[in-house]
Amino acid sequence: MLSLPGMTQNRGANAIRDAAAIPTIGTTLGGTYRIVRPLAEGGCGHVYVAAHTRLGSEVAVKILHPGLASAADALALFRQEADIMSTLRHPHIVQILDFNVTETGVPFLVMELLEGESLSQRLVSGKPFDPQVAVHIVDQIAQALEAAHTHGIVHLDLKPDNIILLPIDGRDDFVKVIDFGISRASWRAGVFDESVVTGTPQFMSPEQARGLREEIDHRADQFSLAAVAYTLLTGSEPFQDPDLASLLHKVIHETPWPPSRLAPWLGTGVDGVIGRAMSKDAPARYSGVRAFSVALQGALEGALVGPHIDRAPKSASSVSELPLMSAGPDTRRFIRKAHQRIRTRRAGPVLLALAAAVAFAWFSPPTRDTTRAAWRHARAEARRVVGRAEAASHGAALGSPAAPSR
Repeated sequence: MLSLPGMTQNRGANAIRDAAAIPTIGTTLGGTYRIVRPLAEGGCGHVYVAAHTRLGSEVAVKILHPGLASAADALALFRQEADIMSTLRHPHIVQILDFNVTETGVPFLVMELLEGESLSQRLVSGKPFDPQVAVHIVDQIAQALEAAHTHGIVHLDLKPDNIILLPIDGRDDFVKVIDFGISRASWRAGVFDESVVTGTPQFMSPEQARGLREEIDHRADQFSLAAVAYTLLTGSEPFQDPDLASLLHKVIHETPWPPSRLAPWLGTGVDGVIGRAMSKDAPARYSGVRAFSVALQGALEGALVGPHIDRAPKSASSVSELPLMSAGPDTRRFIRKAHQRIRTRRAGPVLLALAAAVAFAWFSPPTRDTTRAAWRHARAEARRVVGRAEAASHGAALGSPAAPSR
């Protein structure tokens, strides 16, 4: 565990109440970390990019938020986050590098700088991830959680905001799990009253939503991971309601729609895996997060090789997505005939999209006249070129020496 040097709770409380105690750009913390620019702000503190004064490398520095009401709780929370994260060494968990206090007594954490984007930034409402990408991300998160669970640590706030995707080795989805601020360790007493609901309602487990301390264990993280997987695979969060009380009621009592209802290409096997991991009854879930991840991967592989299941949502180039309603019945007949001719070919989807685009331009009123005029001009020009070539060939034949008569 890391120790917190040179600080008492009273000293920290006075610093927290004084917003001026927060370092400004250019300030050097602990004689080592020079604040460069702000990076983010969360519920517990401000995060800055800082430069190591001797090595020149950049790190992330999290400084306790000055607006926290209770100094004792805030300091204990920072101490807890440092203690917990310092025990975890895993490629998919953000690493703590240092822990200290400023000259005015405000505590700060030094972490590796993650130059990527959060999963919430990558998510676009209503747009599912490619299933193979989604399951790859889920498995990396599961590896991180499994490492934490092995050390008796439960994250308790797993959500897209706390999952960072980094570009590494030609991919842009290397996972880092962050923010263990409200996590709980079996070997450490909790900071807050655990009857109080903490976490993010859209992704928290029913036992968290009920505030049942004795029922919360590693299976709560599995529920949250399944909720994240549901969001990636369908493009929609499993529980939604603008009213907090109603949202918590749904988490505790209601079952979300099966994923295949929102994304039919997933199949019922995925429904079963997600449904089990999101069971209201914690003992009914999988034995661990990796067991859930493996089951999800198997279900997706089975669904995506099925004879009538698409691998992903239809893209914007799909015929059904083209704006052909204004083209009338001629366009639709053209497309049906084209589809019948090429649907068995390997290049079918590309050719079908091309045929649909041509049909749209040929029959749609907004582009019909221009397209047909261009076609007539091109055809006439082609005829003139062919005519000149034939005339030149004929003239050359007339001017050539006659063959000897016999």
